[in-house]
Amino acid sequence: MTAKTHTAHDHKPADGQAPTTASTPAEPLYERVDLDRYVVLHEGPVGYVEHVHPVFVCYVGHPYHHADEIAQVYDFHDAVRTVLHRAVSKRRAQ
Repeated sequence: MTAKTHTAHDHKPADGQAPTTASTPAEPLYERVDLDRYVVLHEGPVGYVEHVHPVFVCYVGHPYHHADEIAQVYDFHDAVRTVLHRAVSKRRAQ
């Protein structure tokens, strides 16, 4: 299994317009931290995705041993988006 770590892209605003800001990035950021575990990043680590065949287990929280399981999905990118969405929603609620 291989993974490509996404990086943030610099978007240039159109003439005379301010750059738009989004609450979640267009491309979620993640990094591999173990054989079958990835950390999901949004202004720092917000959760984890762990591959436990055949599913990807989604966790919100940091560090890993304090994270709470929130979902199990069959697609890696859906798992990353699930963690990011829940983490951003959790921050807004606080």
